[in-house]
This record gives sequence, C-alpha cells and structure tokens, in this order.
Amino acid sequence: MSALNIYDESYYIIFSDDDFEEYDNDLTPTQYTANTHWGFEKLTFGIKPLTFVSDNDNLDFLQQDYAIAFNVPNFVVTSKLKELLEDGLYGSQFFPAIIQDENNNSVEGLWALNTFEDLDCVDFKRSQYFMPGDGTTEIDGFSIKPDMDNYRFREDVFDAIPESERLIFQVGNTTSGEIFFHQKVVDIFKKHDVKGIRFFKASEYHVGDEF
Repeated sequence: MSALNIYDESYYIIFSDDDFEEYDNDLTPTQYTANTHWGFEKLTFGIKPLTFVSDNDNLDFLQQDYAIAFNVPNFVVTSKLKELLEDGLYGSQFFPAIIQDENNNSVEGLWALNTFEDLDCVDFKRSQYFMPGDGTTEIDGFSIKPDMDNYRFREDVFDAIPESERLIFQVGNTTSGEIFFHQKVVDIFKKHDVKGIRFFKASEYHVGDEF
C-alpha cells in the first residue's frame, strides 16, 4: 500500500449508528422533495421547505439543540448545528427543511444539506475501486463511475482550496457520492454530543464497515 497523506487522515465519513436504540435518524424524502433534485441541483430560496418523513413514533429527538438525521448521503440538522457548520461547506448550502412523522406531526426550522457541486478529488492510483473489466466506461449514454472500496485523496486538489472552504464536501466521480467531513467538524459533533452517528476516517474506511 502506498503512503497515506494528510488529507487521507483528516477526513471522515459519517453514518447513522445501527446500534443506537434511542431513536432512528434515517429519513425518507417526500415525493415533493425528491422532485426538487436537492441532491444535485442548487435550490432557490423562497420555494417550499424540503420535507422528510421520520420512522419514529415521535419527533422528540429533534428537540435537542444539536441533532442530525440522514437521507444518505445527505443529511438534515437542527438550526444550532447548522450555524456551526455552514461556513465550511463546499459546493452545497443549507436549505430549510421540515421533518414529519407518520401521524403528520412535524418539526420545522431544520436545515437540509442541498448539494450541487462535487469535488473531484479521489486519487485513483492509490484508492481501491471496481470498474468493468472489459474497459466499458459508458452504458446507454450514462458514464460508469468507479465503485469505491476505499478512498485516498489528491493533495493538489485540496491544496488549491482553503481548508475553511472544504470542511464538508461531496466527493465526485464515484458511484455513491459520499459526503466527507473534516476532523474539525467531527470535533464539533463530539463536543456537542451529537447522537446516533459513527465516524470512519478515510484512511481506515472500507466500504461495508458501517454494517
């Protein structure tokens, strides 16, 4: 294995914690939200908030000051958490969101990460990934992207962007489009005891570790 660099060591993937039993922080987007293409198009403020449905019997977990919920790879946070994260975003913005339960109760004033520009920063010479063995790069006009097993990053890409502008980014040119969080963001989550999440350092992560 080739040597790690500082960026392989300083970014993490975050997943919901399957062993956490207090509440379920996975969300399902409503049809309205899915139709906005919020995962890859920049939304214009002034349209309706994005709406998601929670699997929980109640929405008590959203009454905490610092809470996160996931619609993978994106996520929704409380307003206090949003204030701590919004300065470090790359190619994304926080957009107003509402989470409902199945009884039509809802919590407003939340913020979803609306991603619209990814960062093509994977070092494919050092990463492990799958591509069709026959060299195919396109099927029916859709380009085939590498199916990543692990992630190593290109120093030149990160060196060209101030650290404060890439604390949270969505990785480009891969099938899953994972969102990565800088150590500084992980520290914020830990400081404020954000529940129901697990962290995997990019240098140590292999796809499937979260299961």
